Amino acid sequence: MSNPERLELDCPAGPCLPDIFAVAPTMTGLALGWSSINLEAFCLSPGKTSECRLEHPVVALNIGQAVQIGQVIEGKTQTTTFLPGASTICPLHARYFLYWDSPLEIIFLSLASEVLSLNAAEILGSTGVKLVPRFGVQDQLIYQIGLALLAELRAPGFGSHWYAETMATALAVHLLRYYSASESDAPGGYSFSQPKMKQVVDYINDNLEQDLRLKELAAIAQLSQFHFCRAFKQVVGVSPHRYLICQRIERAKTLLHSGDMSIGAVAIACGFNHQSHLHRHFKRLTGVTPKVFLKS
Repeated sequence: MSNPERLELDCPAGPCLPDIFAVAPTMTGLALGWSSINLEAFCLSPGKTSECRLEHPVVALNIGQAVQIGQVIEGKTQTTTFLPGASTICPLHARYFLYWDSPLEIIFLSLASEVLSLNAAEILGSTGVKLVPRFGVQDQLIYQIGLALLAELRAPGFGSHWYAETMATALAVHLLRYYSASESDAPGGYSFSQPKMKQVVDYINDNLEQDLRLKELAAIAQLSQFHFCRAFKQVVGVSPHRYLICQRIERAKTLLHSGDMSIGAVAIACGFNHQSHLHRHFKRLTGVTPKVFLKS
C-alpha cells in the first residue's frame, strides 16, 4: 500500500513537519481534518534529517525499540539512548537537526501555535511563554496522548476532529505546566514592590473567608497571573495558594482556641468549603486533626 499524501486538497491545512525525511509519513491526521494538532508516523531507516526551522511546537515520541539518537537544536548537540516511550520537545521556531543509527519508529505531534498561546493566556495570564527544549524525557501522559491519537488515526471514530481537539488542549496544558518558561524570567522581568506585596498579603488576610481568586490577587499586584505567581513565590517563598491555606489554618487555630465556635463553623469562617476540607488541610499542615488540637 502506498503512503498517504501529506495533505488532501479538500481538508483544512493543519500543523505538520517540514519535509525533512526521505520518506513520506505512514499516517497523518491531516486527511481527517485535524487542525489543532497533527500526528505523523514514520518508519525510518538509519539516517539523518535536513536542518529545518519548526513552524509549530513539536513533540517526538519513540514507539519502537531503543535507538541511539542525536539532535542539534539551536546549535546545541545532544545524544541519548532514545528509549521506548521517550519524548523530545521542540519549541516553536527552533532550528532542528536529527540523526539516528538504527531503524526508528517514531511519531511527531505538531501542535498549532495558537493552541499553546491561547491556553497560556487563559491559564497563566500571559502569552509570553515559550517551551523549553527537552530531549529523551520519559513522560507517561505525553506518551498516552500520542498513543490515543495514533489509535484514533488507525480507526477513526465519530467526532474524530473533536477528539483530536481535546487531545490538543490536554497536551498544550501539560506542556505549559511542566515544560515552559516565561520570556521574562530573566532578572527584572517582573516587578513586585514591597508596598504591592503588603497590599496583596493584607488583602488575603482580610478576606480569608472569601473564595479568593488568583485573578483578583494578580490585579492588586498589577501583574499577569503568570508573573504574579512567580513573583509571589520569589518574595514569600511559597505559592499564593499555599500561603492562603497556611493563613486559613492559622486563623482556624485562633478560632478553635477561643472555644466559641464549632469546628464546622470555624471551617466556614476560615474559607473552607466544609469541616472535612478543614480537617484534611489542618492535619496535613499540623500533623493533628482539629479535634486533637482542641484537646491539646
